[in-house]
Amino acid sequence: MTAFPAAPATPAIDPGVIEPALVQLARHESRLRRVGVTAVQAGEGVTTFSREIAGAYARRGRAVVLIEANWSRPALAAAYGLRERPGFADIVAGDVAPGRGVHRVAERLSVVPAGSPGAIRRATLDDGRVEDFLALVDARFDLAILDCEPITEIGDAAALAPFVDGFVVVIGAERTRRAVARRALADLKAAGGAPLGVVLNRTRRPIPRWLYRWLG
Repeated sequence: MTAFPAAPATPAIDPGVIEPALVQLARHESRLRRVGVTAVQAGEGVTTFSREIAGAYARRGRAVVLIEANWSRPALAAAYGLRERPGFADIVAGDVAPGRGVHRVAERLSVVPAGSPGAIRRATLDDGRVEDFLALVDARFDLAILDCEPITEIGDAAALAPFVDGFVVVIGAERTRRAVARRALADLKAAGGAPLGVVLNRTRRPIPRWLYRWLG
């Protein structure tokens, strides 16, 4: 069996950004069923933030599912003790029934890991099974959090734009150049990605005005 590459160390998320992120999302809460989490570039802490925000909603009494759509750097299976369990790619590839890829890990919290390496190589996010699966998720859970690829890489975040209600974008302070961030955010919007919030990670300064303008 082909093994996953070792999951990279996940960057820490400043605890101070979780509550402001929940406040940003609360502005849209009445219409949110599926939230994509992405970043301008790799290494900003998307997976860690996705885990934290999913856990926060579960603790607040919401039935939440965390779905790993970041297939190039799968990390959730290792984080939740789900190695060799089927996941999102296996469902999309048609290898398993949808219910077999959803794993309960805590009260009101379930996880759909990336899936097997073979399925990841064959599955594509433009497959009709993506929407079919997410429709089943809508019926079972109050909220789905999708851990997505960075905007500047493979483009899977843009591919998921039609399937989510919007995106939270994680940006590393003092790490991502403003011009790169502006271009990536413009690309996401051009692909139909609705802005829900911005997480400026590892900074003590407030979110810059240009990011608030991007949020509209």
